[in-house]
Amino acid sequence: MSAFENMPLLYIPKKRSRADIPEMQDRKDRLDWESQRARKKLRAHGSFNAAFWTAAAEVETIILSRTRVMSEISLAEFDGQPSAWQQTEGARNLFKRIRAQQHRVVSFQKQASKLTRPGRRSLREFFMNLFMSSHMGLGIKTDMGPRDSSEQSNFRDRLLQDYNSLRDDKLIWCPILHTWIDPENATAAHLFSYKHGQASMDAIFGHTRPAELFSSRNGLIIASQIEKFFDAGVLVIVPDIPERPTRSMLSAWLYQKTPREYKLRIIDSSWEKLGRPVLSMDHGTTWKDLDGRKLRFRSNFRPAARYLYFHYCLQVLRRAWKVGPGQRAAFHLQDELGKPFWGTPGRYMARNMLRALVEELGHEYESLMDGATLLARGDSGLLIDTAAAQITSEAEEENETESEDFDEEEFP
Repeated sequence: MSAFENMPLLYIPKKRSRADIPEMQDRKDRLDWESQRARKKLRAHGSFNAAFWTAAAEVETIILSRTRVMSEISLAEFDGQPSAWQQTEGARNLFKRIRAQQHRVVSFQKQASKLTRPGRRSLREFFMNLFMSSHMGLGIKTDMGPRDSSEQSNFRDRLLQDYNSLRDDKLIWCPILHTWIDPENATAAHLFSYKHGQASMDAIFGHTRPAELFSSRNGLIIASQIEKFFDAGVLVIVPDIPERPTRSMLSAWLYQKTPREYKLRIIDSSWEKLGRPVLSMDHGTTWKDLDGRKLRFRSNFRPAARYLYFHYCLQVLRRAWKVGPGQRAAFHLQDELGKPFWGTPGRYMARNMLRALVEELGHEYESLMDGATLLARGDSGLLIDTAAAQITSEAEEENETESEDFDEEEFP
């Protein structure tokens, strides 16, 4: 059974007048204060037992309440009908956060329940390893401290070398834009986010030697402006195969001895930036122009298909969580010919994890199961957990920036 089946429908704020905004802002400020106090106690607790996860669920419930109030304020500030507000980018991002936070409340409660049962030692050890391997864990900050800055620098250097992306004049090749860019405008992007940690990667894909969290197989070096939206539920990288491929074409791509080729697809046809230029200095290439564009690499090295597929699945989920109130995944990730964007079967991820994803998205996404292995590893909800953690950690970073000068003694 999917954890989402016991969840309430997505919160739909009621339209209130602008005169109510100060009262709602006061509620939001109090919830800010409550969440900060609760998180400090959670970090100080430092234990990974049932009590910890119960407390974590309580923290996430406060954060969820805060996001709901934010949606009320956003709607009150909007000059128009609620139906029009629901289609704005700001509203859709709030819907996405609420979905993720609702999932985390249920997930943390479920974890607390598991840890109170007898004979769960291996599960307890797994989650302990998960958190100790990354200071982010599943998005709950512990006192593990920040990652070593040299890791990202070394990751970038490996990408430049393996993809042969650095020119003698220090310009860097972007395989998506098909052009050389200044080094300060290029970013080393992870397909499987470093925030989830190596233990989480191992739980989803199995152990690799050497570990691949900071491997070139788990990354691309691309224009910073593209990386900015790489995890926004907008764009994905998929196999470069013909429309409606024959079985022989699929086999040729899967088993070819030459490097596999990929292309970019835009999965959010309502994205407000589609008609805008990708780079401010280049008014000739819009985001819409990138849809269907083949990636051009300067070496035979390619990212691992399983990490590209993982990134694809997470962006599908993000897109689904943004569609609005009362809907699950009321859109179709298919082109005009009805072919799924990721058109090749493979053995990319554990079947039980993809099954949990399909249950959340709906039966029309059954084709995602073509990317499943026959193995069932780890927690079936872990793939959705990582998506929820990434979304909420991004939101928390924004909130921390907004409240750097917040006075924790303001409320009694």
